[in-house]
Amino acid sequence: MAAVASNQYARRSYPALDEADSISCRPDFTVLIYPAYLTVKEENDRVAPDLNLTTNTPPTFISIAEDDPVREETAFFYAAGLKKASVPFELHVYPTGGHGYGLRPTKDYVTTWPQRATDWLRSRGTIP
Repeated sequence: MAAVASNQYARRSYPALDEADSISCRPDFTVLIYPAYLTVKEENDRVAPDLNLTTNTPPTFISIAEDDPVREETAFFYAAGLKKASVPFELHVYPTGGHGYGLRPTKDYVTTWPQRATDWLRSRGTIP
């Protein structure tokens, strides 16, 4: 959902009602944690058609675990698409953690992703 929102921000799902609707819906950045549905597996993991990556796609932070049943390859191909579109990104692939690790610290190193995302946002000047 976050990947779709970060790539389809120009298309509104309702008619403009007031001045607020003239403001861009483009996110300043995107954080994808254990993302799914980024590619079409049956088409050699090409980036999903509703994720039309362009130079206007927001900078993206991605975190996924190697043992995620969603397949970490989807994150690799999406990151390659971001690179091709000249979109800044950071990709973290952790050895364990599965899918759905959330924010709760566990024995798995993947649960340090919030600190990595914070570092990334700071390095970009998004947060102080």
